[in-house]
Amino acid sequence: MTTFIAAESWGPMLLAPLPIPTGQPASDLMNVLWRKNDVYLDIGSFAMGAGWMTLHMGSVMFLAISVWVVASGDIWLSLMTLAVMGFGFMGTLWYLFIKQWRKPLYSPIRFNRHRRAVCITEPSGEYWFVPWERVHAIAPRALSLNAGGASQHGSLVLWFPLKGQEYEDYAPNKEGWVLAVNAGGGISSMAQWECIRSFMEVGPEVVPNSSIPETSEKIEREGYWGAWKSYFAQFVDEVKAKSVGPALTTLCGLTIFGIPWVAVLMSRKLEHIPDLSAPEVIEWSKPLPPEQWAKRSPELERAIAEQETILKVDADSPSSNKENV
Repeated sequence: MTTFIAAESWGPMLLAPLPIPTGQPASDLMNVLWRKNDVYLDIGSFAMGAGWMTLHMGSVMFLAISVWVVASGDIWLSLMTLAVMGFGFMGTLWYLFIKQWRKPLYSPIRFNRHRRAVCITEPSGEYWFVPWERVHAIAPRALSLNAGGASQHGSLVLWFPLKGQEYEDYAPNKEGWVLAVNAGGGISSMAQWECIRSFMEVGPEVVPNSSIPETSEKIEREGYWGAWKSYFAQFVDEVKAKSVGPALTTLCGLTIFGIPWVAVLMSRKLEHIPDLSAPEVIEWSKPLPPEQWAKRSPELERAIAEQETILKVDADSPSSNKENV
C-alpha cells in the first residue's frame, strides 16, 4: 500500500516593505514586464500557458485512446469515447479557456521610480497612488512530500494598501489589493521581485526589457508556424548533439503540450497592452528633473547598506550557500 505524507508548509519570505537586495539577478520568469522606460515600469499578469498545456495534453491523450480503441477493432467504443470525453468533457474545458482568453486585459500596475510611488488602477477606472516603501512583497512556499518524492511550490505575492489606507500598517489578515505571480518559491520569486526592486532602487538598465514586442514582431514576420519551425529546429539540433534528455523534453513540448502555440497566444493577447489614460495619472507619469526625485527613507538606506555588507561577506565566503540568501 502506498503511503502519502501530507504537504508541509514553510513560512513565507518577506521581501518588502523595505526593498533590500536579495542577491539574485533580475529575471522576468513569468513575462510580467509589459512596458519599461526611464520613468516607470508597467507590470501585468496574463498567465494562461499552463492552462493551454493541460488542455492540449488532455486532448492528445483522449485522441490517442480513441485511436488505440479503433486499432483494437471496437469502432463504436472509440466514437463514444470521442463524443463523451473528447467533445463533451474537453470541449467544455476548451470553451471556458477560450472565453477566459478573450476577456480584456486589466490595466497594469505602474511603478514610478522618479516619484517612488505605485499607481494601482481598478477595472472600473478608479485609481490611487501607493508609496513605494509601503508595498509588501511576500514569497510563500510549501514543500510537498509524497511517494514520488519532494516538490517545492511557491509564488510571489505583491500586496498594496487600498485607497484611503495608503499609510496604514500591513497585517496578515488586513484586506488589500493583491497581485500574485506563480514564479515558484525561493530563488525564483526573488529573481522575479528583483525586476521591480532593481528598477526602483537601481535603474532601468539592470532590468531586462520586455520580450513581448520582440516575440510579436517575430511571429508577425514568420507567421504562426514560425514558432513551430524554431522549436523543431531546436529538437533537430539536440538530436544531432545526442542530448537525449533535452531532445525528449522538446519532443514532448512539440507533441503532447503544444508549447509553440503558447508564444503565439501570448503574443496575440499582449499585442495591445492597455495604457493608463486618466489625466492625473498621465501627468504623474511624466519625468521629473533629478533634483525633484523622491529620496529613500533613512531606514531603507541603513537596511540596504547592511544587506549589501552581508551579501558581500557571503559572496567572499567559499562555504556560503547562495540558496539560503
